[in-house]
Amino acid sequence: MTDTKSVSIEMHRCPNCGASDVSTNTGTGKLRCKYCKHEFENVASNSDDPEKTFKTIKGDIVSSGASNIIPGQDVVVTLKCPSCSAEVVVNTAENLSINCHWCRHVLTASHKIPNGAVPDILLPFSIKKEAAVEKMKEWLAQYKGKSELVDKLNPEDAQGVYFPYWIVDVKGHMTLEGEAEISKGNGVADVYEVTREFDVFVDDLTIESSAKRLNQDVSANSNNIINAILPYDTKNAVAWNPSFLRDFSSEKRDTNIDAMKEYVALQSGDIARRKAKESASQYDRGIHWRKEHLSIKGVNWKAAYLPVWLYGFENTDNPRDSRRYYVAVNARTGEVSGDLPIKGLIFDSHIGKKDRHFHEKETLSEVRDMKATDRFASTRRGLTSSKIMGCNDERAIGSASSGRSEMNAMEKGRFRNGANYGSANRASSNNVGTIIIVIFIILFFLALISGGGGGGGSHYSGGSYDYDYDSSSYDYDYDSDWGSSDSDWGFDYDYDY
Repeated sequence: MTDTKSVSIEMHRCPNCGASDVSTNTGTGKLRCKYCKHEFENVASNSDDPEKTFKTIKGDIVSSGASNIIPGQDVVVTLKCPSCSAEVVVNTAENLSINCHWCRHVLTASHKIPNGAVPDILLPFSIKKEAAVEKMKEWLAQYKGKSELVDKLNPEDAQGVYFPYWIVDVKGHMTLEGEAEISKGNGVADVYEVTREFDVFVDDLTIESSAKRLNQDVSANSNNIINAILPYDTKNAVAWNPSFLRDFSSEKRDTNIDAMKEYVALQSGDIARRKAKESASQYDRGIHWRKEHLSIKGVNWKAAYLPVWLYGFENTDNPRDSRRYYVAVNARTGEVSGDLPIKGLIFDSHIGKKDRHFHEKETLSEVRDMKATDRFASTRRGLTSSKIMGCNDERAIGSASSGRSEMNAMEKGRFRNGANYGSANRASSNNVGTIIIVIFIILFFLALISGGGGGGGSHYSGGSYDYDYDSSSYDYDYDSDWGSSDSDWGFDYDYDY
């Protein structure tokens, strides 16, 4: 049962005429008074100085809109109209603004209600519906003739929606150890022992805060097209103002920070790994990292609303298909992604199955205090592959953890519904032991055939959150370690290949 509480609010009035009936002009992204047509200038609220953030970030810095959701807390609130003093009840689970039934002033719940409905920042719509519909039609046109369903679709029914995201800044320290190869031609390569150690700063990493889209099991859900239309120009986000939500629908976040720490660590690790590769471009046959360790020193958490034009439809050509399909347009950049039940295209029955946001490439990041060692080890001959054995310098663990895997089927199983960790997810020790023996024998002979092969890996076990995984190419070890004081605060994970 939810309580009805009184919430003091601040009126968001037009600075020109004082009217409270304001909404978004989707052509400019600004607020516009519906009475006098005056437009508000928006002041960016997410343009923090990266240099200052890098120096000061430590531990969890949580903004008010990113605080933990309290179930049932302040779902039904009473808004006291500052114009006529009437008290109007609004269910914030469904709407954050309402007209006063006496004076018709627009009342908005600007109070930070801890139910996931009120973010810290948002990006206003800046692409009109008409333009978004045309982009959807252009995207659908490429599939006309491949399905009768395409000809029946009506993108004019698209709706504007604000979807919830986490916007996080991350400061971490990365160390990597492994080997790399430089081709000498004719199946010959020089082998180097390489290490990299550096601080990494990730600026505005964007991750969905909806559990449904984080858990993208394609056998049950439609494709994650909302992820595919990233990135957004998050530096232009403005402070929360519920007037932006007028004429649009919105979706509350339903995840808290603790559930997101692993996603942040894995995706930050992907970004750091890419930075390490950039510092070793001379190795044209790639790098086989045998050991990785990322320690996160601080995270700045913000909750955000990002705008999408969304068109949803059902597969009327197949009554047995219960899924719902979508075409979406990024309402800031015009990026389009969609999902169609057309068999025989790409790798599955759904267009866009492999679409995802490449956070490893697109998220702003910076490396500092790089320490690198490159030591010649040996020369390998008789090589037949184009890459070093066990090449993993472009691995994207974070994308797999969210169900958007570019990895092989065996690796997908480990992350199908988020990274599987904890004792309940461990395989039978007897089965694992047998598998390890077989894999060791296979790797030994493969190493001989390839002229040397990659190095082994160590095994880690222990701690309250621990997961060990043995595949045909590496041993994956995961450990979370949240300290209780500033000196030992950190989130650490290791990959021993």
